[in-house]
Amino acid sequence: MVYENGVVCGVNPGTTYIAAVSTGANERYQTEITVVGDNSINQPLASGSQITSICPQSESVLQKTVKDHQSTDSKLSVADNQRMLILADGSPFLFLSQTLWGMARRLNREEIIEVLDICKAQGFTAIQLIAHSHYMGANVYGDVPFDAENFLCPSVTLGSNPDDLEEYDWWDHVEFIIQECIKRDLTVCLLPTWREQWNQKNNLNQQNILAYGKFIGTRFRHFNRDIIWVMGGDAAPDTKEKLDIHRSLAKGVAIGVNGQEEYDNLMMTYHTHGPTITNDYIPESEPFMDFNTIQSGHNVNNLAGMMSESYASQNKPTVDFEPLYDKNGELRNETRTTIYWGVFEGGFGTSYGNWNIWHCGARNDIAQLQIPESFEQSFGTEIQHLGVLLTSHSMKLRMPNQNVLVNNSTEGLDRIVANSATDSSYVLVYNPNGMAFDVNLDYVKSSSIRFHWFNPRTGEIDKRGEFMRKKATHTFVPPSQGDTFTGHDWILILD
Repeated sequence: MVYENGVVCGVNPGTTYIAAVSTGANERYQTEITVVGDNSINQPLASGSQITSICPQSESVLQKTVKDHQSTDSKLSVADNQRMLILADGSPFLFLSQTLWGMARRLNREEIIEVLDICKAQGFTAIQLIAHSHYMGANVYGDVPFDAENFLCPSVTLGSNPDDLEEYDWWDHVEFIIQECIKRDLTVCLLPTWREQWNQKNNLNQQNILAYGKFIGTRFRHFNRDIIWVMGGDAAPDTKEKLDIHRSLAKGVAIGVNGQEEYDNLMMTYHTHGPTITNDYIPESEPFMDFNTIQSGHNVNNLAGMMSESYASQNKPTVDFEPLYDKNGELRNETRTTIYWGVFEGGFGTSYGNWNIWHCGARNDIAQLQIPESFEQSFGTEIQHLGVLLTSHSMKLRMPNQNVLVNNSTEGLDRIVANSATDSSYVLVYNPNGMAFDVNLDYVKSSSIRFHWFNPRTGEIDKRGEFMRKKATHTFVPPSQGDTFTGHDWILILD
């Protein structure tokens, strides 16, 4: 919506915000926000009315930037069994994601390369970041994502030469991150926004969010193959108004990528607040929602029942997108246990976060980031072992199955969780503390049963053996015992 010499960038009851944009020789735009009090234009837009494009100056630069960028199809899709993601060739996608929310603002190009090299070496297959970062402000090169926090006026310039700071803008820096991820075969979980902007400040609202979605979808349409678009941003869509905002955001992204509202070649989800599950707010038939997420959050007691409910209540893949974080080399046992619980209770993979790392230096008051030390002392060094375990047997056949356990009464922080293969070719059992347990051998079809004890702390097989099936149940005793979270968790593998 245009008003005299400016663009309406926001409307609240009693207030209309007009963005007047001017340009300099280098085509870097300056925005002045004016509050207009004239009742003739001071009313909210009519119900259902939306601004459909960003300000003309930013739009002009955007179109010049992307003129040679062709849309691509996502490399990911949902498997026929509706329980996991697969690649274009039909092979399972192993989802192990490192949280780097503040990367776009806080890290320079050299640090980004170093961090992504570490993530790849540690066994991560994805990273997750916020396009405009957690706390709105300039990045290490002095660039901001928007003029005056106006989502209708992205701060964009022609060119992308990193040696020319007048040319290299915020969105070029985000593109650099995506490019470096692709070089390392790291999928990018990209959050267009975060809760402060739409759930607190109202910088993003039903009037302007479609236009912003179109901008970011257009800007990165050529990278759509390697992006999981993540709506939300640490807040539940617990009202119709909130959910509608993200429907409009997803629609904008789809139009930006495809030129029309088409979701088939996109991979999308929603990041909710902890402890909640997206199933409670977003219907199974939601067009943009390819898989559910939970946020078990930062308490070891939160997860119990959450993943199982998410898995059972909708026929969709699900994953814990924000589990318990470790910090300063502590809580590794707790983090590992909650992650394995989440995977064994139905998650098709896991996200991971660390208090020293996620902010990328923005919150050193909470926990200081040091590269590479923070990564080396984190649970991230163990994530590769989970990847080895999950890929050692067919991921397509794996399903949660507590019926594998006989007379199992474990619960809470002592709970033992089991998986079996749909063709009875294998069984996996996660035990958090080494207590003995009984297994129903009917879920393993072989008459000669092999067993292995997998150590999730080292990735090694500690003990193995083989026995002939003589009865329907068998008691297994892990190699060591101790309280939960003391480093005595084990995985039994039967095949």
